[in-house]
Amino acid sequence: MILGVIGLGLIFGGFYYFKSYPYKQYSQWIVGKGEKKLYHIKNFKKQWLIPSKLKDLPPFDEDYGQLWREFSLRNTKIPLPVRHPLYQTVPVVESDDKLSPPKIGMLILDPEGREIASIYSLPVDFFQELSLEQDLFKLPYVRNRILEFSSEKIWNDFFSLEISPVPKSIDSMIYDLYLLHLRSKMLPPETLEYGLLSENVALISFFSGDKKSRIELFVTNKNGGLYSFVLKTSTEHIESEKLRTKYLQSISFQPVDPMLGEIIYKEFKQLNFSRQIDQEGMLYLFSAWTQDYQNADLFKEMIFYLERNSKNERQLAPLYKFGIDYFGKTFTTSVHVGKNENPNITLQRKIELESQGKFQQKKKQLPVPEQELTPEEKMNDFLKKAKDTKQKNPEEDVIH
Repeated sequence: MILGVIGLGLIFGGFYYFKSYPYKQYSQWIVGKGEKKLYHIKNFKKQWLIPSKLKDLPPFDEDYGQLWREFSLRNTKIPLPVRHPLYQTVPVVESDDKLSPPKIGMLILDPEGREIASIYSLPVDFFQELSLEQDLFKLPYVRNRILEFSSEKIWNDFFSLEISPVPKSIDSMIYDLYLLHLRSKMLPPETLEYGLLSENVALISFFSGDKKSRIELFVTNKNGGLYSFVLKTSTEHIESEKLRTKYLQSISFQPVDPMLGEIIYKEFKQLNFSRQIDQEGMLYLFSAWTQDYQNADLFKEMIFYLERNSKNERQLAPLYKFGIDYFGKTFTTSVHVGKNENPNITLQRKIELESQGKFQQKKKQLPVPEQELTPEEKMNDFLKKAKDTKQKNPEEDVIH
């Protein structure tokens, strides 16, 4: 009798142990502890368990909608100021190597030239699976459960699901461990907060090293691809806050398309010369070029038109540098040197000009920039021309 009771106790004890073992391991792993052979999270952070509750965007009313135009920078459609009295634009283009797409973006400056916002478009990415980095996820039973989770569910829960170490089903524990693993791998160490802004838009904010500014990564899940842009804004500038709200409410995405670049280029050619050599013309050409960043001829043309206006020194500086780094030349056609131009760039430009031979003697006469007329001035000009024509041809006035 006693032996029977002991036997039953051992059976039930063993059953309880094996039934509770998965949760025992889960409750340790989920806080960065426990046996490390099957599952281990390095440098565990509590924030990986609980996504942030993000603040709602403040209301935004556009003051001068006609002074903005949507331009495609790579795959990101961004509203940018065109001939706006409160903003200037400076292109951002940097190259680490010729095998990788360049870093592409735009700086927004106030009338005094101070940076109030910067925005960078990133190449399209895809949600990484990464499950085979943990031996636990290689076990057939566990891996089959992971493969059942849809990418849409993982995307949404990555930014919204709170992981809590409480008793739950085996499948739920596996899912929690998988999400924790993904967050530990995909969230940068500098992450301050992360979460969903809307159904398809997520935000990850970072330490900027400057308390007066914030750096945020915005990611949109679109047709299985992750489209994203980085936005840096000032926390002390009212216009910067307005730009942040404007961009979060209006930016959209589309695939990179060289044909789109050709359409944008044709729109540029329809501008009059004074607008072509202004920052407006730069926006058209830069946008067109980002659809095919290996197009040296279009990049060269952008340099050419910007150099026709002495006010474009700041816009030219990053283009000269990228030209040297990526194409091996600045594509300059102007002897003018900017006030703060890098000596190395100045030297490279002089070498290129000298290699062009008699450039100064053969420089083409450029058209004089047309002066913009108001509708009233245009009407007065039309009436004056009509009157002059009538006076020159009086015989054409026949009275019947």
